[in-house]
Amino acid sequence: MMKPKKGKPRPSAQSEEQMLDNCLSLVISQWGEGFCASSYFKNLSDEEREEYEGIAFFFTEMMINYLGFTPQQWDEGSMEECCVYLFPEKISEGPEFFRCIVPVLSAFFSYLEEQNLQQHAGAMACDIKNLNESIMERSSDFDNWGMAKRFVMTARADGIDVTDAKAVRTYIEAYNRKVLKDGPDSSMFKDAPHDLVIGRPGKKPARKR
Repeated sequence: MMKPKKGKPRPSAQSEEQMLDNCLSLVISQWGEGFCASSYFKNLSDEEREEYEGIAFFFTEMMINYLGFTPQQWDEGSMEECCVYLFPEKISEGPEFFRCIVPVLSAFFSYLEEQNLQQHAGAMACDIKNLNESIMERSSDFDNWGMAKRFVMTARADGIDVTDAKAVRTYIEAYNRKVLKDGPDSSMFKDAPHDLVIGRPGKKPARKR
C-alpha cells in the first residue's frame, strides 16, 4: 500500500474545527456544486448520486481528522488509507453504501482533474478503481470494525432504533448484564481495533488491537 506523504503540522484544537468547516465548504459547496452539474455526476446511477454527499463528507472529514490532509493535499496513499481502512472501520453502513464509494470518488476525482482543481486527482481517479474488492471485503468483516461501529451494527441487527435514546439505554443495560453473566469473552468489543493513534499529520496512523 502506498504511504501518504507528510501533511502540514496539526493546528490547535480551536482552529481544527474551523479547518474542517473550511475543507467541507470547499469540497461540498464549491467543488461539489460544479461536480453535481457535470456529466461525471449525471452518469452515476441513482443510488450513487444519492450516496455522493455522504461519501464526500466522510472522506473529507476523515482525511483531515485522522490523516491531517486538506483537500488540496489529498494523494493516492492517503486516499487508499482512508477508503480501505478508515471507512470500513468507522462508517456504520451496509454494503449498499460501500459499493458506491469507488464509482462516486472515481467520478469526483476525474472531475477535479478535468478542472485542474487538485494536483493528484487524476492519479487518485485511476488508483481507486483497484480498491473496490478490498473495500467491500473489509467493510463486511466484523473483525475490522471499530468499537462504535460494532455497537451500532449489532444493535441494528437486534432490531434497535439507534436514534431512540431510551431504546439504546435499555439495550446497553441488557447487554452489560449479559456480559457480566457470560464473561468478557462474550463481549462484542473483544479484540476490536482501538481508535487510531495519530502521530505526525500525513503519516500512516498506528493501529492497536
